[in-house]
Amino acid sequence: MRRVAMLGVSVVVTLSVLSAGSACRAPEESKTVQEAPSPVIAARDWNAYPMALISGRLKLIEGCLLVGDSVAFWADGTSWDPETRSVVFDSADPVRVGDQFFGGGGQYEKDDLGGLDGVDAEAVIECMNRTDSSDAVIAIPTG
Repeated sequence: MRRVAMLGVSVVVTLSVLSAGSACRAPEESKTVQEAPSPVIAARDWNAYPMALISGRLKLIEGCLLVGDSVAFWADGTSWDPETRSVVFDSADPVRVGDQFFGGGGQYEKDDLGGLDGVDAEAVIECMNRTDSSDAVIAIPTG
């Protein structure tokens, strides 16, 4: 009988330790890729976009997307595919993190962002600060 009681206590102690370990896990560890917030910042309700040449490697740094060394924001309708780590466009092929992006757009300094309608300037500036980027670009795929 004493052996059965000791075995029962061992099982309870083991289960308690295991459940305590999972309760102490950091919240980030338990998040799945699909639950992470989208890094895409989109310009809403723009009727036209600047079309200067924008090119560079697509990077994901500190939860922010960059084209080259510039924080990128995108045309309305652009989304993020967390499984492939790709920016997905309405009218062009997706671009994966690490791939070269070639398209049109425009370049903006921090002081210029506040005057842009339909752009979450605070989110763009926060990304500029987190990534030490000196500018931002609106990046539009050209095909």
